[in-house]
Amino acid sequence: MHEGHFTEQIVQGILAEAEKHPGARVRRIHVKVGDTYHLQTESVLTHFQSQIPGTRLEGAVLELEEVPLTVKCRACGREGGVEDHHLPSCPACHSLEVTILTGNTVTIESIELES
Repeated sequence: MHEGHFTEQIVQGILAEAEKHPGARVRRIHVKVGDTYHLQTESVLTHFQSQIPGTRLEGAVLELEEVPLTVKCRACGREGGVEDHHLPSCPACHSLEVTILTGNTVTIESIELES
C-alpha cells in the first residue's frame, strides 16, 4: 500500500504551509485526490491520524475528495469519463489517444486555521 507514503507527503505539505502562520493551529484540511492515485480513503485517514500526534496538525480533520478521471479523445473529440482508469481510453471510439483532463493530480484545496 502506498497510502502511508502519500499521507506523509500531504502532512509535510500542510506543515510547510502552516509554518507561514505562526501560532495558528490547523483545524481542517480539504484535499482533492485524482482517481489515478488508487487510494483507499480509510487507509489514508488512518495513516493521517497516526502521523499527526505532537504536530500542529494534532486534532485536525482531513477531508478527502476523489476527483474522477476524465479525458478528451484526440481521435473523435469526446470529453468525459472513462470505463477503466487503469487504461484510459475513449468509451465512444475506444482510442487510446486521449488527453487526461482531470483525475491525475493531488491538490491541497484548503487549510482551515484557528488562531
